[in-house]
Amino acid sequence: MTKRLALVGVMTLAMLAACSKQAPPPQADDDEAQPAARVETPPPPNIDREKMTQDMLGLIDTAPQCQQYRTQLEDLSKATPQVTADDLSPIVAQAYKAGCGKKR
Repeated sequence: MTKRLALVGVMTLAMLAACSKQAPPPQADDDEAQPAARVETPPPPNIDREKMTQDMLGLIDTAPQCQQYRTQLEDLSKATPQVTADDLSPIVAQAYKAGCGKKR
């Protein structure tokens, strides 16, 4: 009985050892050895700066104490030919911190 149990144990260990071996990595053909084509990022969408400025101005209250932020937005839009939302967002954030966010 002990020999039979020992034989079963040895067989089990042998099977586990055989299953734990990793297969060698597949050989790459010459066609597959070339690096993947580089994917270019698309250009940012072309948004009309006047429309973007008007949209941002719509977020700021028209009260007299908020006029400075509205003026900053308009001046930046006129001075920068390719103004982006990243350029205008800090001004809107400052307006909101000052309590000039438009109430709904």
